[in-house]
Amino acid sequence: MTAPSIARVSAYWAPWEHALHAFLLRVHGDRTLAGRFSPGADARLSASAVEPITAHLPHTLEPRRATRTVCRVVTLYLLHQGTTGTSPHRPDGTSIGAACRDLSLLIAPERTLVQRRQRTRFDAAVEAGTVDELAAHLRTLMPLLRRRGIALDHVRLAKDMLWWETPVGRRYARNRWEEDFHDLHGTPAGGGDIRRP
Repeated sequence: MTAPSIARVSAYWAPWEHALHAFLLRVHGDRTLAGRFSPGADARLSASAVEPITAHLPHTLEPRRATRTVCRVVTLYLLHQGTTGTSPHRPDGTSIGAACRDLSLLIAPERTLVQRRQRTRFDAAVEAGTVDELAAHLRTLMPLLRRRGIALDHVRLAKDMLWWETPVGRRYARNRWEEDFHDLHGTPAGGGDIRRP
């Protein structure tokens, strides 16, 4: 499987990436806006809140699915943020695979790679067959990352979740997550971006 070239992906996604990044900055400090993405919130209100973002999505994506995915990512961002005052969004490409690598090293530093994987929710997430399953596993993972002060790139997570809608895209995202998880010499994903409670 060949991944799209970086130049093409960047040009294709850049307006949407910028819009989502700006929205995450807004939702971080706006409790009223954040309330639209709380559990049990009206799905229509959530969808209307992200219209400025979805307007910039590539036209090849199915609009309803893309809107749902963006709403899920904002909800995951808020779960990751919790009550901390610092944003958990690290716009440097840090994937959920890299974040889980750092989590595994913190909770089981002396264990083997297999044992560390078993102590995280990474395997459950990476084996998800649908975006719904993936979102459910990531919802349980975000508080663990928050407690350990591990940030990640939520715009990249959103793009990976949009890829998850197709078999080829799902394999591509999984492979990148796995590569990042196994890169034990990579830059730590925490970076001091989230203060530990």
